[in-house]
Amino acid sequence: MRKRSFTVLLIMVFMLVSLLAACSNNSAEQQETSPPTSGGTDGGASQPSDQPVVDYGDTGGLALPITQESKNLKAITTTNPDSPLPENFFTQELAKRTNLNVQIERYKSTDPTEELGLLVASNSLPDIVGATSGTMISRLGEDMFVPINQYLDILPNYSKVLEENPQIMKSFRNANGNLYTFNYLAHEISPKVNYGMIFRQDILDKHNIALPNGPDEYYEALKKLKELYPDSYPLINYYGEEIVQLFSQSWGTFHKMFVPDGGNQWEYGPISDEYKDMLVYLAKLYKEGLMDPEFMTSRADRFDSLILQPDAGFVFQGCFCRIDSLVNSATEKIPGFELSPGYFVGPKGKVMAEARVLDFGISVSSKSKNIEDALKLIDYLYSPSGSTLVSMGVEDVTFKVEPDGTISYPELQGKALNRTELEIAYGLNMTGFLNRSDPRGVTKNVSPKYMEAVELLQDPFWQEEQPVMSFTEDEISTKTPIEDALLKAVFEYSTKVIMGTESIDDWESWVKKNEKLGYQKLVDIYNAAYERYNNQ
Repeated sequence: MRKRSFTVLLIMVFMLVSLLAACSNNSAEQQETSPPTSGGTDGGASQPSDQPVVDYGDTGGLALPITQESKNLKAITTTNPDSPLPENFFTQELAKRTNLNVQIERYKSTDPTEELGLLVASNSLPDIVGATSGTMISRLGEDMFVPINQYLDILPNYSKVLEENPQIMKSFRNANGNLYTFNYLAHEISPKVNYGMIFRQDILDKHNIALPNGPDEYYEALKKLKELYPDSYPLINYYGEEIVQLFSQSWGTFHKMFVPDGGNQWEYGPISDEYKDMLVYLAKLYKEGLMDPEFMTSRADRFDSLILQPDAGFVFQGCFCRIDSLVNSATEKIPGFELSPGYFVGPKGKVMAEARVLDFGISVSSKSKNIEDALKLIDYLYSPSGSTLVSMGVEDVTFKVEPDGTISYPELQGKALNRTELEIAYGLNMTGFLNRSDPRGVTKNVSPKYMEAVELLQDPFWQEEQPVMSFTEDEISTKTPIEDALLKAVFEYSTKVIMGTESIDDWESWVKKNEKLGYQKLVDIYNAAYERYNNQ
């Protein structure tokens, strides 16, 4: 009996020693192959007392690393041509924190939908797809993408975003109630006042010309500039035919479907009296040589060739974010070159409110073998920790917090600080991956000129932003060809009227053409969707 007891005891001791040895080996292996768990609010496993804990800040409840074993993910998005890919500082730091190595490639064509269609057809869609929208996903096939709302239990940060922005589910889910895109939080990234009129302030000051406000004052100022500089084109353009989209708003209308300021129904703008008045005004400027003769076709190269001359162009509509970079480009060639924001041209004096959230962002392929890992990686970028990484990088590595609280980027001193420079240098702020920004980020670090625009345009917007509705598949298939045909006609007609090759006197023929193309059917579809939107 005593011998049998001793044998049992010996077996138990052997099993205990083996178990302890296995635990010790596993622990050593984990320390060698896995980065330490975040010290943020992620509820991760505790670390050995002699192992330093890396604190990546507030992860919003998401545990880091996302996976214990290193994995590779493929992604595609729209990037600056000079962005370092497939890896850069951003992806390397992201891999360090999450254990997910993201290999990013950029779209090769200017039409991501077409390119993605080929990837879908060849069953080679990457794990993560940037620059997506509800419309794009509808065209490619919703079954090719992951319904985000079905995974909210593992997405603490985006779940909070949805709670704080209920219009996302109201506006962007499909007819089956699914959401396929992590959305771009524009109100957290871009300053409230983004676009407006911009002037050569040095030229206005030189000739004592007051900053114009409204169409009559603009006309007189442009006419005066033309008299002073006969070979110039005072009003120039960066956007080509799309300029009617920007100008029409300050006339109180739009170049396609819209809800008027204070209105409660969708209307079709290009047949309105306000749109007609805008065309008449621009045609007058064109006829008198007050605007660039290539106004409706001008793009970046043409624009730069005019604005970066001493006396070729003086007024344009654009993003206030370009003021500093344009001034930096022109300073050496044009002493005293200075740009300042101005009032809107049209009699309305305001434009549509910027959307708080855009139908644009990043999605996950339903064919990915690592769906949950890809979803969690994107969710991390919505956390305070992740949004700092994607927009600013790492403190004391890419950026510094100065004693006065301002942010500096030591390696970029002497350059016009903007999203492009940060993307080229570090891979930060890439389209698709930047959907939420650290409030201190460069996109919100307003320059003195930005502050000048904010002070000048105290109340720049219509009462409400334009509602964003979801449409049924039947509605989409019906409205899409109508919208495409109408938009093409609007650009063609607007160009002809402004350039004087078609008379505005035959306005009724223009209205009838829109009727023939089906604008009323479009109005009916939009208002049916609007009724569903309001009843949610």
